Amino acid sequence: MKKTILAGASILALGLASPAFAQSTSTVTQNGTGNAADVTQENANTSDINQVGDNNDADVTQTGINTTGNEVDIDQTATGSNTANVIQQAGSNGSFADVIQDGTSDGNTANIDQASTQVASAEVTQTDSLNGFAEVFQGGGNGIGNFTAIVQGDSSLVGGTVSGATNASSIVRQEGDNNVALNIQTGADQITLIDQLTASSGNDAIVSQGAFGGSTNDAFILQIGDGDSAEIAQSSDGNDADIGQANGTGNFALIDQGFVGGAGVGGDNNTASIAQDGSGNFSAISQNETTAGSGNIADVLQAGDNNVSFVTQDGSTLSATVNQLTDGNFSSVTQGGTGNSITVNQ
Repeated sequence: MKKTILAGASILALGLASPAFAQSTSTVTQNGTGNAADVTQENANTSDINQVGDNNDADVTQTGINTTGNEVDIDQTATGSNTANVIQQAGSNGSFADVIQDGTSDGNTANIDQASTQVASAEVTQTDSLNGFAEVFQGGGNGIGNFTAIVQGDSSLVGGTVSGATNASSIVRQEGDNNVALNIQTGADQITLIDQLTASSGNDAIVSQGAFGGSTNDAFILQIGDGDSAEIAQSSDGNDADIGQANGTGNFALIDQGFVGGAGVGGDNNTASIAQDGSGNFSAISQNETTAGSGNIADVLQAGDNNVSFVTQDGSTLSATVNQLTDGNFSSVTQGGTGNSITVNQ
C-alpha cells in the first residue's frame, strides 16, 4: 500500500492519523495465458489492471464507508474469454468503474456493482466478441445521479462497420433518482434490459440496437416513478421493443424501429409495446420508416389522465392497438400499406 504523507508531518502525527484519509493505488500489468488479478482496497482508492493474453480474470473490491473518488480501470485484450468483476461498496460516492474487453474473444463477462452510491459512473465496452455479457447495478436505498454506459460491438458509437457483438446481452439495474442508463448494441441477436425501479423519479433510459443492419434484437425498459424518460431505437428486422412505466406523472416513451443509422432504410417484422400508468404520459411508436416491412405490430396501453399516443406504420400487414383509459386522452395512428388493422379504445 502506497501512503500519501504530508511534508513536514511529525512521527506522532503519523501515528495518530485517521485511516479515513488514507489513499491506495494499485497498478497491475499482465501478459500471457490465463492471467488473474485480485485487488482489495480500503478507503479512497485507484486500481488499474491491464491484461493481454487469453482467458484473463480481474477482480477488484473497494470498501469503505463515506469515502469518495474510488476509481477502477480494467483493460483486457484476448482471443479467449475475459472476466471482470468490480465491487465498489456502500457509501462510495463519486466512484468510477471502466471495463474494456477487446479482441476476437468468445464469452466475455463484465460485472460492476456500485451499491448505495451517488454520482457514480460505470462504463463497459465489449468489442469484436461473441456471446458477451455485461451487468451493472447502481443505487440502493439512496442512489442519486448515477450513470451507466454499456457498449457491445462497434465502440465508435456512430459510423463504421459492425464488427462482432453477436449474441451479446446486458442488464442495468438502477435504484434512486436522476439516474441515466445508456445501452448500445451493434450486430444481431442481442438482448438488453434496463430496470429503473423503487418508485424513483427523473430517470433516463436509452437503448440503441443493431446499427447498420443488426436483426432479431430484444430491448426491455422498466421504470417506476415520476418524470422518467425511455427511448429505444432498433434497425433492421425481427426486433422486439418493450417499455413499461408505472406510478408516474409526465413520463415519456419512444420506440423507433426500422432505421439504419438514420438512413430510413426500413425494417421487417418488428414488434413494439408501450404500457404507461399515470397522468400526463406521452408515447410514440414509429416502424419501418419510409419503406419495406411486413407483419409489424404496435401496442399501446395508457391508464391515466391527459395521455397522448402517436403510432406511425409504413409497411404491409401491419397491426396497431391503442388503449387509453380515463379522461383527456389523445391518439393519432397513421398507416400505409396492405392489410392494416387499427383498434383504438378510449
